[in-house]
Formats: sequence, C-alpha cells, structure tokens
Amino acid sequence: MDRAEALREAFRAPADEFSPIPFWFWNDELTEEEILRQMDEFQERGIAGFVIHPRKGLPRTIEYLSDRYMHFVRFAVEEAAKRGMEVVLYDEAMYPSGAAHGLVVKENPAWASRCLVMETADADVQADEGLAAVCAARVTDGMAEEISLVQPMNGVYAMPEDGRCLLCFRVCFSGGTIRGIHEEEDDGERFAPKSADLLNPEAVQAFIRLTHERYFDALKDHFGQTVIAMFTDEPDIVGRRSRKGCKAWTDDFLPEFGNPADLPALFLNVGEQTESIRLRYRRAINSRMSRTYYGQLADWCEAHHIALTGHPAKGWDIGLLRPFQLPGQDVVWRYVGPGNGINGAESVLAKCASDAARHAGRRRNLNECFGCCGPDNLQWAFAMDDMKWYMDYLFVRGTNLLCPHAFFYSVRDDRGDERPPDVGPNNLWWPMYGEIAQYMRRMSWLMTDSVNQARVAVLCEEDSMPWESVKPLYENQIEFNYLQLSRVPECALTDGALCIQKQRYTHVVTGEADVAALPRDVVITPAAPDLRVSHVVKDGLDFYLLVNEGEETIAGQLQVAVNGKAEWWNAWTGAMTAACVDENGCYQLELPRRESVILCVDAARSAETARKPEQKERSLAVLAGCDWTVTRMADGETLNLAADESGCLPGFETLDGWAEYSGWVAYETELTAEENAMIDLGEAHEMVRVIVNGTEIAHKWWAPYVFELPEGKLNLRIEVCNTLANRLDSKALPSGLFGPVRLS
Repeated sequence: MDRAEALREAFRAPADEFSPIPFWFWNDELTEEEILRQMDEFQERGIAGFVIHPRKGLPRTIEYLSDRYMHFVRFAVEEAAKRGMEVVLYDEAMYPSGAAHGLVVKENPAWASRCLVMETADADVQADEGLAAVCAARVTDGMAEEISLVQPMNGVYAMPEDGRCLLCFRVCFSGGTIRGIHEEEDDGERFAPKSADLLNPEAVQAFIRLTHERYFDALKDHFGQTVIAMFTDEPDIVGRRSRKGCKAWTDDFLPEFGNPADLPALFLNVGEQTESIRLRYRRAINSRMSRTYYGQLADWCEAHHIALTGHPAKGWDIGLLRPFQLPGQDVVWRYVGPGNGINGAESVLAKCASDAARHAGRRRNLNECFGCCGPDNLQWAFAMDDMKWYMDYLFVRGTNLLCPHAFFYSVRDDRGDERPPDVGPNNLWWPMYGEIAQYMRRMSWLMTDSVNQARVAVLCEEDSMPWESVKPLYENQIEFNYLQLSRVPECALTDGALCIQKQRYTHVVTGEADVAALPRDVVITPAAPDLRVSHVVKDGLDFYLLVNEGEETIAGQLQVAVNGKAEWWNAWTGAMTAACVDENGCYQLELPRRESVILCVDAARSAETARKPEQKERSLAVLAGCDWTVTRMADGETLNLAADESGCLPGFETLDGWAEYSGWVAYETELTAEENAMIDLGEAHEMVRVIVNGTEIAHKWWAPYVFELPEGKLNLRIEVCNTLANRLDSKALPSGLFGPVRLS
C-alpha cells in the first residue's frame, strides 16, 4: 500500500485515539448497570473515551471522593480498560477547580481564598457619600506618590494622605465558593463549598493530595494507559460570589506586585499610570498562578504519566497554558457562534489552545465545546446546524480533540436544566450520533501529526491576543498563528525565517496587518470573506481544509500554492473524488453553508486538467397547492395540510396541540419526477430525511436541504425533526417543513 492509499484508509476509518471525549455528567444515583448501558451506547456510536465529571444532582449517598464514589470511578475505568477506551479524570466537584469540593479549607481554614480590599476613612465624609471618589481625587492629585505605606501587625496596609483621608488595603478572606454537586451546594446556597487560596503553594499541595493522590491510589494501574489526563477547569482565585470589588491576592504577594504606593490604582483611577499598573498586577497574578497552581499540577501529572489538560478562565490567557501537556480552551455561552466567528475577545480561544500547543511542541490540544451555546439563550434550541458550525470553527483553527459538553447521565427532574443542552444520549439526534463522531474523528486525525504551514506570526502577549487586527487575515484566507512575545527568544532565525518547533514564519505582524504584503497559500475569485482555510502537511501530502463560516454558498475559482495530483475529501461522508484544475490551474469550488471540504494534493504526482464543466441552469418550480399528509411519528397523530400558492406550509408549532411537540414529523405526498430531478425543501427545522417509495435516499442535518430524486412516480416522505426546546423549555419555536418546496 503506497503512502497516499495508507492515508486514505486512515482517514476513512480513523483510530479510536481521534474519538471525541465527551464530558459525562455523573448527576444522579449511580449504578453499575446504568454505567455499562451508557458505555455500550457510547461505543455503538463511535465514542471511545469520556471525562468523568461529577455534577450537580449526585446524591449525598455518593459523597465526592468517598469510598462509594471511588467504587464507581474504578468500575468505569476498569470497564473502559476492557473496551480499549480512554478516560480523563476531572479534578473537582463541580467547578471551578482547586477546592477539592471544599476539603482544602475544611482541612485548614487558613487556606481559604484570599483577596485584597480597599477601605477608606475620612473625618469629613460619611461612608455613604462616596469616600472612594474623594480618595480617588486625592490620589489623582499625586498624593499617593508622596506618602509611604504602613503595614501594621494586623495585616492592613494603611496609606495616610494629608492627615484627613486614610486608604486601607486589607488582605482578607474573599468569602468565595465553588459550585458543588450535592443538594444545597450551588451558588449562594448554604453548603456551597469554600474556594481555596490557589496562590498559596501549600493550599495547592493539599488540593493535589486530597484529589489527585486519591484518584491515583484507586487507579494507579490504569494511569498512563486508560487514564490519560486530569482536567482542571477555569480555576477562580477569589472564588464565585466573593466580596464585591475585591482583588485576587495572598499574604506574601506584595513583593511580586511591586511598589506598594501603586495599590490605589487597583481600585481607583490614579491618572495615566492606572492601566500600566493594573497590567503589571494581572501579569504578576498570572505568573504566580502559573507557578503555584498550574505548574504544580503539571509536575504531578508528568510524574504520574498523564497529561494536565483543561483551561484557564479566560479564552485569551495563552501564557497560562505553558505548563499544560494537553493545552485546552472552551467555547461556551455563544460568545462566538454563527455569524460571529471573528469578532470579540473570545474569538481567539480556539487558536489560543492550538497555537500554544504548536509552539510548545504538544501533539494534541482540546476544546470543551457546545456548553450553553443555544441561540438567544435557549439552550435546548441548540441544533445540529449549530454543532456543525462550531466543529468547523474549531477544526479549521487547529483544534484536534473535542470534548463535547455534555453527555448527561440523567435528565430526571430538573437535571436537564443544569448547563444544557445534552448534546448526546438525551438529545433527539442521538440515534444518528455515529455520523457526528466519525466527522470529529476524521477532522481530529487530519489536524494531528500534521505540520501547519502558516507563514505569518501575529505577536501577542501572555494575557492578550489581538482579534480586530487579524480579521482581514481571516477574510483574505491568510493563515496565521499567534506567537507570544515571551517565546521569541526560543525561536531560531533560519534562512530569514523565524522558526520554533515545526513552525516556520517568514512574516511577523506586530500591529495592523498589511494584507497585500503577506503571503497567501490560497486565493479565491471572486473574494469570499467567509472562507476559512488551514493548510497542513501530513506524511508528505498537502491538505487544505476549507470551511464556509458564513450563511451563503461560496463559489469561485480556487488557486493553491502547491501543485500536484489532487482529490476532494469529504470528512462527513468519507467520500473521495478527483479534483482537476482548469487551464488556468484553478479548482472549481462550490461550498454551501455549514459545509467543509479537504483538498488533498500530492505534489509528487502531476495535476490532472479538466475542461471547465458546463453550467446547467436548473429551473425549479414551486409545488403550489400540493397536499401533504402530516404525521407525528411519536404518537401517530395525523392531519392534512395544503401548501399555499408559494409552496409554503405552516410550522407545526402553530397547530393546535402541537406547539410543545419535540420529535420527528412525517410529510407525505405523491409526485412525478423527471430524469435528474432535484428537490429543494426550502426552510426546515432542523433535521431532514428523504424517503422515496419506502427507501431512504438521503438525509441532511442542516440547510440547504437540496436532494436528487429518482425518475418516475414517487411516494415522497419527508421526515423532519425539531429540537427539544419546544418540549423542555415550553417554547413554540419554528418546527417542521416550511418550504417553499420546489422541484426541477
């Protein structure tokens, strides 16, 4: 088998290591039988791993880290080992990480999260008359530079100013908590676990001993084999619901912060130096956090032959990913989403993890994806259309391991309301999930063990990644990677290029990019601002991943930098077809919304040339007045609907008694199709199956819903499925087949 054929086989059926590894919410009474049943379903759908995530709803009879809890953990891990599955352990109950479900503070109350607060006192001003504003005015006048800071024995930093106003900066407990997993342990509830002082190395050592060592003692024979990583999740230094206006701090942090006279700038506007002081503070905090928290966790994981994975709280904190053996980020709350892929600070999150991995020589990087990404904050309205957009958004930016958030062990009672949606077993698309998993596998395979060919480096800081200046790069298909300034000393200058690990940059961007001066591997005519591109080399072949991130079909002539024999690879279907160039060396590209395609080029073989295909205009006629029999497939309720003169039908959410129905609905009619007929269903929500004369001929999980039909007299059955929002959120969202239905 030659090199190209070996790659084709690996792409068609990627190995289990490229499987998605979903968050498995353990949120109810656990049983061995149910764990086995769910693992069976995972495997049936191509899922070869999971993150054990203790979650709200786990009963107190299964106390976190107790013997009973560890029994189920060990049972699941041992069963995974038998099946050849991989397990990632989650280091908290529930999040943010670092408290061991409050056990750190229970062991030593002095290890609770600490913070810095500002207090003021003035004989002339009452507390409710704006003391902070009074002090701010005095500090702005320069008084802070003229006084010295006093640190009495009680731990209060006192800054006197002119004998009347006193600024006090007190180190105290933040009062912060984490979200727990048992009853009455959520935000603001009486048993919410106390967060720990993550800037205190002794508190973090206690967290490791209580959590990581506990897992290792129970699973040591599986570490480095079935157990591949420990996931730490957006640790919060002061904790949730902490003192209002407090700043992250710990007892001995002042020397790392610097000049004590700069403390007022953390709370007040002290003039032109304010932002630079706050920037210095943030970087000092991150440096301390990297050393005391992430660094200690990474060292422990390395010593125990697993990877530290997970992510910081901010999507742009690329510097905090340095210690991670498996860098990660998360896309949540639709901060990015369809129509908003390159706007806002969070738009950098995918490349934050992938570029951190590239420049650290890490093989994989992950993303915890889909959590609370429903449109308009309707989480159960998250459709497969959305999921496809997010997957492509991540893959084309270099993500090569997806951790779907989440697969719920249970949605009983109100468990389905806790950070929905369930994107796995409790969703309507679960029977078809094998297609999704296979797509994730193929794309993850492509982006693993391949070398990214970006020649443009965009310089960034440890805690800041520019997004506005790179928009023209995305829109002009100029691939780039973010390179931290702190990593530049690690680079070598070779033949005029800046080289680090396997990356080679010929151009470095430090501000606004001059698009005309930057190299382009891909050119499309006419311009297509929504086309995203990633060029990688894998085992000697060049691969161009092309993604339509917009809402309209992208069509044009595509030129790429590498010439050779080429094929189009479809990661959703696994299909491969010849890709021929025209007399100008261009490929004809047509990429509908929500679609991706891979152009594989073998530069060792000659390109194949083909004449430009004739464009056949299709005339689509509206099926006006067509009679449809409409049936709810869950219960068999049936009614008859007639399309209006424009070929449109009412959504079934508008029909009496159907508004809260979630599930499949069948639309049936009779028609006659000519040779090479096409049917365009127009608008439908959300998933569609096309059945002709009793046989499924096609299905599509996102628009456009266009299909070829066989010739002749047809019994046409269109099955359409909406989302669970109608049932679970009692929302009468657009559902069913709307049309206009048109036939050629």
